[in-house]
Amino acid sequence: MSQQPPIIIDVDDLIDEQQIVDHLLPLREGVPGLTVTAYSVPNRLGPVHELAKRYPWIKFAIHGFEHTFAECGAWTSGHAHYYIETALSMGYDYLFKPPNWIFDGELEEACCMHNVVLHHHEKDEPRFKGLVAYPGTRGLRKGVGRHVYLHTHILKNPSTTFIGEHPSFTVENLKTFDIFLTPVDKAIPCV
Repeated sequence: MSQQPPIIIDVDDLIDEQQIVDHLLPLREGVPGLTVTAYSVPNRLGPVHELAKRYPWIKFAIHGFEHTFAECGAWTSGHAHYYIETALSMGYDYLFKPPNWIFDGELEEACCMHNVVLHHHEKDEPRFKGLVAYPGTRGLRKGVGRHVYLHTHILKNPSTTFIGEHPSFTVENLKTFDIFLTPVDKAIPCV
């Protein structure tokens, strides 16, 4: 038994099952209790009902809809509701992270209305009363409770870290943790 605090592990930009097979499945095989939140692109990955059955240890969270730059900041209220409703009907979990952290009040309101947790950047302060949000590492200062937050990208991109090259995303490192949580487990209501 380790003395490590609980850990939240997430990856951005899941767009196909091969990424799971290549990068997440080997970690799960080496760390049987592993839970991963995969911020996924619904318009690219498609419905996840079957994937969720095959990989119940992965939380398929919403990461925009098409993953274009600043897409969530351009959504009207109608767009935000439509894309969230569509993603939920496709089997995605009630958790949303906007691509590039760009969003506005319309997205916050839609998340609130659909009971979707918003994972916002630790520098952002949610504005919509009633919204439930995961504040990242800033949550430690907000009384969310001690935990480790480990993040990377599962799609290779020259401007971000990649799971295959991230030194913390190894079986050896992840074996030092006993408790794996998701952002939903540490989400807090905004006042």
